[in-house]
Amino acid sequence: MMDAQVDRAPERDTSAVLMQGALGGVVAGVIFLIAEMIGSVLLGGELLAPFMAFASIPLGQMPPDIAIGTALPVGFVTHFALSILYGVIGAAIVQFVPALRSSAMILVVAATIFGTLLWVINFFVFPDLINRPWFKEAPMVPQFIYHAFFYGTPLGVFLAARMGLTRN
Repeated sequence: MMDAQVDRAPERDTSAVLMQGALGGVVAGVIFLIAEMIGSVLLGGELLAPFMAFASIPLGQMPPDIAIGTALPVGFVTHFALSILYGVIGAAIVQFVPALRSSAMILVVAATIFGTLLWVINFFVFPDLINRPWFKEAPMVPQFIYHAFFYGTPLGVFLAARMGLTRN
């Protein structure tokens, strides 16, 4: 029965789906950024510390060594470039895996898993590949929560809403 429902799902123009992924990446990126800023303060750090971490990716410097005047623009651009890229990748996966479009709940759960995979890649794979070992020193539980529930889940909710999926 579920296969028949998935098969009837309208084919979506790939460029439109990818645009929705980019928009969803921005929305999820804003939610993620706000959560990280609040989390930073709650964990005893600075409100703008996430920008230093984001800026450390292209600059190759440890976050505390980056001046806030540099961290804000570089971190902003880096964070949203990655948020958009990940949103487009997530939307492309949804486009090419019809089962993910069978209901809003399935899409939201899948996007939350996608956010979890981003956390694994960003904190356990990329630090070694791009020589940014300080990412392995970050508090992992908050980073898991940010990536899974403050990026993945909102991305899934956004895509499900834009695709007109129901809760079933």
